[in-house]
Amino acid sequence: MPHKDKEERKAYNKEYEAKNKEKRKAQRKEHYQKNKERIRAEQKEYRAKNKEMIALRTKKDRANNPDKFRIKKWKDQGIIDGDFPLLHKVFMKETNCWICGVKYSKTRIKCLEHDHSIKDEPNVRYICCNVCNVHVVC
Repeated sequence: MPHKDKEERKAYNKEYEAKNKEKRKAQRKEHYQKNKERIRAEQKEYRAKNKEMIALRTKKDRANNPDKFRIKKWKDQGIIDGDFPLLHKVFMKETNCWICGVKYSKTRIKCLEHDHSIKDEPNVRYICCNVCNVHVVC
């Protein structure tokens, strides 16, 4: 083996991956296509065997990185913004609805109101309660 030292081998592999990024990406894609059914079956089996551990890890990750999960949810909903970390900071600081002024509670949940018709530019308009989010006029 050319690199007996674990750290040397790790550094070499990292450098190789960086130099051959596209080649390795193509190799991984080809491997996945050839073995798709087997890989999916193994993943399904792993998730079934480790359900509790995965749930605990997800719960821990959500507790440690709430912004990461909320931002992912916003992106999945089609919300576009130039600076999601800043938007999240502002969102978390808000205590009252921007439209009606009511304090957020268990029944008045904080939401991002956004324009669904805008596709490629920031489309967030308000940080408001769920009631105003449903009834806001475009």
